[in-house]
Amino acid sequence: MTSNPPPAHPIPPARRPLWRLLAGSVCISFSPIFIKLADVSPDSAGFYRMLFSGLALLLWLILARLPWRMPRRPWLLLAAAGLFLGVDFMCWHRSIHLVGPGLSTLLGNFQIFFTALFSWLFLRQKITGWFMAAVVLALAGLLLITGVDGPGLDAGYRLGILLGLGTAVFYSGYILFLQQGMEHSETSGTAAMLVVSVVCMSFMGTITAATGASFHIPDAGSLFALIGVGVVSTTLGWSLISSAIRHIRATVAGLVLLLQPALSMLWDVLIFARPTAGHEVFGIILILFGIFLGSWRR
Repeated sequence: MTSNPPPAHPIPPARRPLWRLLAGSVCISFSPIFIKLADVSPDSAGFYRMLFSGLALLLWLILARLPWRMPRRPWLLLAAAGLFLGVDFMCWHRSIHLVGPGLSTLLGNFQIFFTALFSWLFLRQKITGWFMAAVVLALAGLLLITGVDGPGLDAGYRLGILLGLGTAVFYSGYILFLQQGMEHSETSGTAAMLVVSVVCMSFMGTITAATGASFHIPDAGSLFALIGVGVVSTTLGWSLISSAIRHIRATVAGLVLLLQPALSMLWDVLIFARPTAGHEVFGIILILFGIFLGSWRR
C-alpha cells in the first residue's frame, strides 16, 4: 500500500503579485548585462532589443486576442514615449560601456527625481521635504562612488556619468508620456507597449543607419544576448511588473523595485569583476535609499 504524496502548497493569491514583481525586477536587472555582452553598437543594440520585444508582444497580442485599436491621442502620446525611450537607450547603452552595467543602471534610476521635477513643472504636483532629502542622499552617494574631484576623472568615465544622468532625464519623459497615453480606458497595455516598441525600434534603426553603424550580429552569443534583453528583460520583465504593481502597496513596490539596480550592480561585480571599495558600497546604499525615499508616497 502506497501513501499519497502531501498536497502541494500553491502560492496564496494575495502574494502572487509580489512574486511577479520580484520576478520582473530580476528579469530587468539583467538588461545592462545583456547589452554589455552583445558585441554590437549601442544603437543597433537598441534596435534589436525593441525588434525582439515587439515580435514577442505582437505574438502575445494575437494569441491572447487582446484589443489593439486605440484613439489617435493615446497613440500619439505613446509614440512620443517611444521616441523618448529611444533617446534613453542611446544614452544608457553608451553609459553601460563607459562606466559599467551597475553604475549606469543606478544613474538611470535617478529618473525618480527628474520625473518628480517635471511633474512639478508641468503637472503642478507637490514636492515634499522628504523628497529633497532623498535627492541630497542620492547625490551624496554618487559623490562617494565617483569622488569629489570631478575634473580628475577619466574623460570617458565622466562622459559615462553624464550619459547615465541623461538616461534618467529621458526615461522620466518616457514615463510621463506613457502614463498620459495609458489613461484612456480602452487602451490595452500590450497594445500600448507594442506601439512604444515599434516607434522606438524605428527610431533606433534610423539612428543606426544615419551614424553608419552596422546592423550585423557577429556571433551566436551576441544574438542570444539581444534576444535576452528584448524578450526576457524588456517584454517579460515589464509585463510582470506592470501586471503586479497596481496590486501592491507603493512602499512595498518601491522597495522591491530597488532590486533591479542593486542586482545589476551585483551582476556587474560577479560577471565583469568590477572593483568596488567599501566607500563605494556605502555610496550605493545611500543612492538606493535615496531612490526609495524619493519614490515613496503616502
